[in-house]
Amino acid sequence: MFQSRLDLLDPPENADANCYIDTPLGVASVLGAIAAAGSRAAAYIDNGENFIPTLLLGVEGEPPVLLFDKGPDEALNARLLETEKITFVTSDDGVPVQFTCLNPGLGSHEGIDAFRISLPQRMLRLQRRMYYRLPGEPVHVVLKCEIPCESNERPAVLKPAVLDLSCGGLAAAVPAADPVLETGSRTLCAIELPGVGKIESVIEVRAVAEILLPDGQLVRRYGLEFVNMNNKNVALIQRFILEQQRSRKKAA
Repeated sequence: MFQSRLDLLDPPENADANCYIDTPLGVASVLGAIAAAGSRAAAYIDNGENFIPTLLLGVEGEPPVLLFDKGPDEALNARLLETEKITFVTSDDGVPVQFTCLNPGLGSHEGIDAFRISLPQRMLRLQRRMYYRLPGEPVHVVLKCEIPCESNERPAVLKPAVLDLSCGGLAAAVPAADPVLETGSRTLCAIELPGVGKIESVIEVRAVAEILLPDGQLVRRYGLEFVNMNNKNVALIQRFILEQQRSRKKAA
């Protein structure tokens, strides 16, 4: 199902800024995920008067370009090449996505003729960036997290297990004997994302609870919120989560 022309032509002007992805890495990651999933798309031309049903085929080259499939109507395919601006409406794992690209041309993908176009500068994803979340099984086995703190007026570094990660924050657990982070306090956090990179951000402690594990160990679980995280770090988290989600689907 494609979004209606009303949705296409009149996206909400008051959409939360977090609905937009505007880093090259973030945009390329989402487009790559959509292509890998084989989600249907509509390429609107003529100010939304006409559209071509298509598939996003992938992001390739340097500088990167978006490759997408030709439609069944040759007249509309020819018209598309004469169009300066194309608006795409598609979905990422069921979440509506919309973006505009300029100056299409001809290309090829795996030996088959296709359209090519420069990547958009930003895209509208009609759900908050908190959608990018890696829940469920603990992810601490692949993540290295360090949180500096004060302990009896001496510096200390917590190395928590990461239980849940999103672009908005993380859930982390440490032994109850470790130094305590007070609710409402802020400190730094560094996380190594395997195969992606390292992020550093200020975090705020939003929630604290003590939990008794089945083995009898008492741990302290924190809900930590990223504060004013920059777009580069958001894009790195998005990329890591998308790659982990694809890996889990392949393993299922």
